[in-house]
Parts: sequence; C-alpha cells; structure tokens
Amino acid sequence: MMERVLVVSSEELKTIIGGKTGFIEFDKKVLDLIKTKGFFVDRAGAENDETKKQIIPYCMVTSNNKILAVKRKNPGELRLKDKIAIAIGGHINPVDKGTDTLFNAAMRELKEETDFTGNVVSQVAGFLSLDSTPVDRVHFGVVYRMEIEREVKVVDEGLEGSFVALSELSKLADKMEGWSKVLAGRTGMSALGDIFGSST
Repeated sequence: MMERVLVVSSEELKTIIGGKTGFIEFDKKVLDLIKTKGFFVDRAGAENDETKKQIIPYCMVTSNNKILAVKRKNPGELRLKDKIAIAIGGHINPVDKGTDTLFNAAMRELKEETDFTGNVVSQVAGFLSLDSTPVDRVHFGVVYRMEIEREVKVVDEGLEGSFVALSELSKLADKMEGWSKVLAGRTGMSALGDIFGSST
C-alpha cells in the first residue's frame, strides 16, 4: 500500500517564515498552518515535489543532560544512510490524525524506535528548514524536545544508538545529517544552546 504523508504548501509556509533557513524560532502561526491547511498525499510523489513540504516531527529525546544519538543503518530515505541524528522522527501518516496530530506522530515514532514507557515532558522548540539538498527542499521539521525519566534503548532494527552528554556532541558532528548539524551548532548557529540553556 502506498504510504500517505502530511504536507503543506511550500508557498503558504513561505508567507510565514519568509526566506529563513536553518533553525527557526517557534511561531504559533506555523503550527496553525499545519493544523488547518495540512493534507495527505502519496509519499512517492511528494519526494520530488518542491511545491509541497513534508512535515517531520524531529524529536530530541533527552534525559538528565544527555541526548539520544542514533545512526541510520537502513532508513526509509536512502540518502540518510549511515548518518547520525540527534533526534528521531518520521513522516506523519493518517493513523496519527487527532486533536494533536503532530504530537501523536512524535509519540508513535518514539514508541516504534525505542522501548519507551512512562512519562514524557515535551515542547515544540522551533522548526528546521534547509534548502541545500533535494531532501531538504521537500521536508520541514517541527523540533520537539522530549524529556523522559530514564534512558531508553533503541529497538528499531534500522537504527543503533545511545545517549551521549550534550558536551560531547561536537565529536559526532562531522557524521551528522544536515538537520542535526544545525541543532548541534555546526553551521554557525547555537540552536541547542537556545533550547537547553546552560546545560550545554
């Protein structure tokens, strides 16, 4: 069966964020656009359609000043193979529809990829938008910080990962995918510092 994914119009999104790229600070208008104007399309067609942005919850899973870092061994997006990410996430599917579709999708990904149980404190920390590669130009990230009570194990066979101290992220930066590089501050930004404050 063809996977269907949530998208918004690239042009409508641009009316809110303008020409901003990289880490974009939180703006409720973006969430309102996704909630009211988002619609589902076949993923195969969306992958090369720059008139639409596929919405990706990109969830930084943290516990006691450590963050989950994962390596993609067998990703759905082959262009991300063997890249390290400091967030987990994926496309939003019709099964996620509800009062808070974005959060539902974020929690589904967390439960699918790790052995998570218990409580989570989450917040939307901002957004990610890059335009340097074909992958970047058709995706838009909603960045969550998800603080959990204990470290979890990765159970997705396509991933391997572990928790690392925020202060150690620079050692992984050269192997990171583009969005994670932005969050780790490797493109001249300090998004993690903004999100975590003095804990970095």
